[in-house]
Amino acid sequence: MGEDQVSIGYVIPLHTPDATASVHDLLQAFKAHPYVREVLEGGERTAWGAKAIQAGGYKSMPKLSTPGALIAGECGSMVDMARLKGVHMAIEAGRLAAETIFKQLKAGSNDYSDYETAIEDSEIVGKTLKAVQNNRPLLDAHSMPVGAALSGLDFVTGGKLPPGAGPELHRDAEVDVSVPDKPLKDRYPQPDGKYFFDKLSSVFITGNATRDDAPSHIRIEKKVKREVAEAWAWMCPAGVYEIEDDQPKEGFVDVTVNYTNCVQCGAITARGGRLTPPEGGDGPAYQTT
Repeated sequence: MGEDQVSIGYVIPLHTPDATASVHDLLQAFKAHPYVREVLEGGERTAWGAKAIQAGGYKSMPKLSTPGALIAGECGSMVDMARLKGVHMAIEAGRLAAETIFKQLKAGSNDYSDYETAIEDSEIVGKTLKAVQNNRPLLDAHSMPVGAALSGLDFVTGGKLPPGAGPELHRDAEVDVSVPDKPLKDRYPQPDGKYFFDKLSSVFITGNATRDDAPSHIRIEKKVKREVAEAWAWMCPAGVYEIEDDQPKEGFVDVTVNYTNCVQCGAITARGGRLTPPEGGDGPAYQTT
């Protein structure tokens, strides 16, 4: 980012059983580490953003072609979660898509099935994703020490070890959540506006321009179990989901949706709701990429 700029990111799974898991607040806690503080202390926050990542990899790739359309990039599950990389795969997939389209236009055909084969045979996309297809499932299926060891072994052997098909994937929304006796929220530092920041001030610097009178682009059940509502509220990096103080501490509660805060990270789609395109292209106006 240059001599005077640092870009810092933090990734967590969306299927954690702790309802108080918050990637925004965990990032603030990470910044409290002496090594990280040594790099960041005295600096100024200039940009902020949030995005859900397609983490299923090779095992969750959809059908990539249909007459008249091709899927490339992250929406086609082209993300190497073992290395947290995917831009190069999107570029390669775009190139292969363009070649396929050009070829079929010349032939007067709209059969793009050759694209699927090209992706599968690509060293950059298909073969790389296939080699790490069990990496994330192994990490998720076991405790942290065991999962880390097995996924590490899978990575260094190119998917050859441990042997077998590996664990099956699951839907994040199917994971039961609760507030444990020692929740993650107890570790979060208090915002001070200088080094540790809250969610709403972070949303402000995205240049979010969603109109207050725009229709909501978020589809959720407004009355859900308290633990589900807690998970939504903590999960969201923009403070979109809120449980009012007058709601019961147990059972079902009403969820307030502050949709104008939304930075369209897409996390709610993985946790039982649905993010739809906002009216008029409203949303964050990121200036730093």
